[in-house]
Amino acid sequence: MPALRHDARVDLDGYDRLCAAAEDGERLEYIDGQVFRMMVGGSTAHHALTRRLDGLIAARLAPGGPCASFRETMRLEAGTARFYPDVFVACGDGVVPDPDTKGVAGAAVILEVLSPSTERYDRGRKWLAYQRLPELRHFVLVAQDQRRIEAYHREGAGWRYELLQTPDAVLRLDAIAVTLRLDEIYAVVPTLATESEPRPPLAVFGPAQVARIAGLKGLAVPPGIEALLAELDAEECAAAVACLVGTEGLPRKEQWKNILPERLHCRLAAALREIS
Repeated sequence: MPALRHDARVDLDGYDRLCAAAEDGERLEYIDGQVFRMMVGGSTAHHALTRRLDGLIAARLAPGGPCASFRETMRLEAGTARFYPDVFVACGDGVVPDPDTKGVAGAAVILEVLSPSTERYDRGRKWLAYQRLPELRHFVLVAQDQRRIEAYHREGAGWRYELLQTPDAVLRLDAIAVTLRLDEIYAVVPTLATESEPRPPLAVFGPAQVARIAGLKGLAVPPGIEALLAELDAEECAAAVACLVGTEGLPRKEQWKNILPERLHCRLAAALREIS
């Protein structure tokens, strides 16, 4: 589903007017005064995986329980932000859609099936906005071109990053008491599910992205820190991004100590001296 950014900044009333005038099949998302146009028409694999995830989760939620599963046709309202996640689970009072906006307030679990045109948006601006949801416990990214699932699980003030690739790997969504195996998720995409060898993992995070996210989180990134970040490999970058989510409230040195791998800690003090 290609995402096209709407350059003009608007308020919520302006966003609602744009939604009312939107073409059939067009969904508008809203973050910090900016509108993102999400065009329906993704790949067959994207649609199949979205339906599969929603079906598996809905079937395993406790009957008559406090949680319900929704697909991309339902809007998620997160404060002043508005989203159409591929699949999400809401619990408690937020389960009943608002009769006026037809939106659901809050989510405990959000799952996004990655597309080439929206992956950067899902991993960046959208993920940062999702983190503001106090009730969110699991954020899951599902690849459609290989058997690969990435999950962020809230733990205290931060998030734990998990990479799942083997067919018997299990995605545990403890907040809603649901478990999903990779092989059953990808059974709807046979050409992926029957591969004997997994493809090499994509480099989803790089040093530049870590530095950018650190800046968005309010951390200074002087040249010395940039030099340390440049030495991170893809796995270390993914771990650094996960740590960045929960860095608020710590002294500056401790923040970067958590973000950078231990092998670089010996050079951290010198790099921090560049920050006035």
